[in-house]
Amino acid sequence: MSDKTRDEERALIVSFFHDHQDELLADIERLVKIPSVVTDPLPGMPYGEAPYQALKSAAAISERMGFHTKIEDDCCMTADYGDRPVRLCLLAHLDVVPAGGGWTKPPYALTKEGGKVFGRGVADNKGPCVALLYAMKAAKEICPDLFYSPQVWFGTAEEIGSPDLKNYMKHTAMPPLCLTPDGLEPIVIGECAKYRPEFYTRWPITQVLPRIISLKGGKVRNAIPGYAETVVAGLAAADVKASADKVSERTGVKFLLDDITEGVHIQAEGRGAHIGRPELGRNAQTALVSLLASLPLADCPGTRAIRSLSRLFPYGDLAGTGLGLTVRDEIMGGTQTNFTVCSMTETEIRCKLDSRGPLAANPENYSSVIDKALQEGGFTVIPSVMDGAHYVPEDSPLVQKVKEIYEEYYGRPAVCRTSIGASYAHYIEGAVSTGVASPGIDTMLHKSDEFMFIKDLLLIGETYTQIILDICRLE
Repeated sequence: MSDKTRDEERALIVSFFHDHQDELLADIERLVKIPSVVTDPLPGMPYGEAPYQALKSAAAISERMGFHTKIEDDCCMTADYGDRPVRLCLLAHLDVVPAGGGWTKPPYALTKEGGKVFGRGVADNKGPCVALLYAMKAAKEICPDLFYSPQVWFGTAEEIGSPDLKNYMKHTAMPPLCLTPDGLEPIVIGECAKYRPEFYTRWPITQVLPRIISLKGGKVRNAIPGYAETVVAGLAAADVKASADKVSERTGVKFLLDDITEGVHIQAEGRGAHIGRPELGRNAQTALVSLLASLPLADCPGTRAIRSLSRLFPYGDLAGTGLGLTVRDEIMGGTQTNFTVCSMTETEIRCKLDSRGPLAANPENYSSVIDKALQEGGFTVIPSVMDGAHYVPEDSPLVQKVKEIYEEYYGRPAVCRTSIGASYAHYIEGAVSTGVASPGIDTMLHKSDEFMFIKDLLLIGETYTQIILDICRLE
């Protein structure tokens, strides 16, 4: 294609998204209104009612556009042109993490303000879902005689480890080329290994004082908790204040202390963050555990469990030093471990962690090390499956094509990086993830007031339209 023809094609793509902007945003709004957090399964709804509703809504949008649309396994869908072989698959997900607190806009509504749209899922990942459908529509209008068809694949369980995709791939092969707009970098060519066990310990009820009565921390494994709370019997706010001030000064987490009938109610207010950007958050849960471990509590199983957690997960220890992790390599660096879920009663504490490891990570130097540290800390471990790292060489043809188009549309170098975040690309050989926002923009993924610049949503559509055209017109 000559430069002039290429310029004309790009002008047609940009014009398409300019003309369809209002329609695109209205379709995003239809999806954002559905609080599609994964819940317990129901008949015909393996990840709960709301994710299934989001799936049906996305399928309706696809069918309205005239695509051959099929719901698979009651939890995912495909859409393509239906009349030609599929070469390129574009994946995205319709499930979201819980809204949490701290929003200044309604989380399950689309709010337009200052060139942005706000709402849970506008960036991760409902906005990109809709942009992909419009990219398929634009490509077909601009070049009706494409030799190959693109395909979108939308799932509803990416946020809990992608069991939807894993099950689908047991009975259906993926197309030869796969991309997903679900990254934190312009082009993500590698995603870290993952290990996410649960662990707990139980004990008989005791009446000793002072003791912890309850603790509630994070609710999802793949987000840094911005809030946690506890009730301690046998202490008053005045007994805790000096220690709380010290921990607050060290961590930046604010503590609110209130005397109540049972003792003292302590609230930890940190800052939530996406698991791929933990340094942007302040883990309220680990800060609260650190505070509790420093208090003059009675020697009892609950106190010992908290002090063990404080040693295993000291505040700010993203590298997993407290767990004894040392594995690293030149491609992905070291490990990153976050203590993200904790719930404690008077007889039990149950926890979850999220750990990411480099390309060199394996069960011997990684997951087994974590299990051993937790067991030696007094906990029973419920192991998870360790997912090995995913890596695609930068010189692969797909990466080079995406780089070329990214630089053409964004007007800046397309930096290829590895990420501790995980996407559907992790489980597909040769698949690559691309960024959802312009570099340097924190869209508040997994936090309150998640947003996208409208121009970035349009850019996703424009770049993916060009990717479809370049890949699917070649025989």
